[in-house]
Amino acid sequence: MYLFNLGYAQRARMPGHNKRVLFALTIGLLYSITVLAEESKITSITLEDAVKRTLAYSPQIASFDFKTLALDGEAQSAALNPAYTLGVELENVLGTGEVSGIKEAEATLTLSSVIELGDKVNARLAIVDAKRSLVEAEKRAASLDILGEVNRRYINALAEQANLALAQQGLELAKYAYQAVKQRVEAGATAEFELHRAESSLSQARMDVLLVEKRVIQANTHLSMMWGDMSPPFVNVTGDFFSTPDTQTRENLLRVLESSPFLDIYATQSRTAETNLRLIQANNQFDVSWSAGIRRMQGIDETTLVAGISVPLFQKSRNQGQYIAQKAQLDAIEQERLAARQSLFSQVNMLFYGRDQAVLELQTLRQHIIPPLEKALEQVKQAYEDGRFSYLEWMTIQQELLNKRYALIQAASRVHLRNADIESLTGHSVQSPASSTFSQ
Repeated sequence: MYLFNLGYAQRARMPGHNKRVLFALTIGLLYSITVLAEESKITSITLEDAVKRTLAYSPQIASFDFKTLALDGEAQSAALNPAYTLGVELENVLGTGEVSGIKEAEATLTLSSVIELGDKVNARLAIVDAKRSLVEAEKRAASLDILGEVNRRYINALAEQANLALAQQGLELAKYAYQAVKQRVEAGATAEFELHRAESSLSQARMDVLLVEKRVIQANTHLSMMWGDMSPPFVNVTGDFFSTPDTQTRENLLRVLESSPFLDIYATQSRTAETNLRLIQANNQFDVSWSAGIRRMQGIDETTLVAGISVPLFQKSRNQGQYIAQKAQLDAIEQERLAARQSLFSQVNMLFYGRDQAVLELQTLRQHIIPPLEKALEQVKQAYEDGRFSYLEWMTIQQELLNKRYALIQAASRVHLRNADIESLTGHSVQSPASSTFSQ
């Protein structure tokens, strides 16, 4: 940018040779920028790459660092002992009669503070530590939410790539059908209107490819926006989309659900409420306020020491309302935890059975439905070329096969989405240790 501004400002007085040099430098700079842009456009990206990029960028995760810094400040304040207070008091000044002016003045200089009893400093520090644990639990839960969203967008990008491959297969089949119908029309074995139908089908297949290509770009953009990149720096995502990895049993998943970060939040909230209760109990112990100083009595020209202490009365009864409110909040948190646990178990249970249904559909389509249709398509295609079947019968079988392949993609997508949802809720991998879904 500096080169362009310099060239514009000095263009009127630059010699011809310098203009040519600047022009060459500008062209070289543009070429370098273009080359760097092309090099930054990688061919493919893995799920691990997407996760690393997202966690490195995420403002939501970064905000927890500032929350931790804020708690460091709270801890510093909580550790402070009561402050010292310096006081000055004047009496018998500017009066009338015998106390007029300052001849009978009394001046007192005092130093005062409070002696905290009941270990209140440690109680305050315990609250800060509990808040710190809560921030960590919320950070883990937020990380799971973010990683779950990365997984879902990555799966969607993989699904759109599979849809594009299927649309391209459909285009190839439409091209083959068009050429076959054209040959039969030219041979006088088929009516010309069938050629028009084949031409229409070919145009539809081309449009389908273009539409899915746009969806692929949209899915990739949606994924790259997770780390703040408005233009995807990759062309495709990698992964074995149609795999069905071995997974843990439903019982194991429900067992580890007890340690889910989403339930940990309620546990840390309970600990925070308990530390607040302990602070209230510590505040039931009265504090001793003390003061000490010297007093100058001008009228008799003498100096004396002064001291005093004070304690509040009925301190425990004054804190009773706070104790009741905090105890009720603690009980409410426990009920909320039980409700969240029940909801979480129900969600995971439904997701697990939904995943099993998708796996069943995927395996049935792949093993028992699509292979016979592929054989039927080959047979009817050959029969059409031999003149034994109509174009309509051929296209019916072909479209049925494409529909089942599309259903296969949808089933595979549901399998992976359910797995991602379960992992997001439990905080544990659903796969067995030896199994892997996507390329890492």
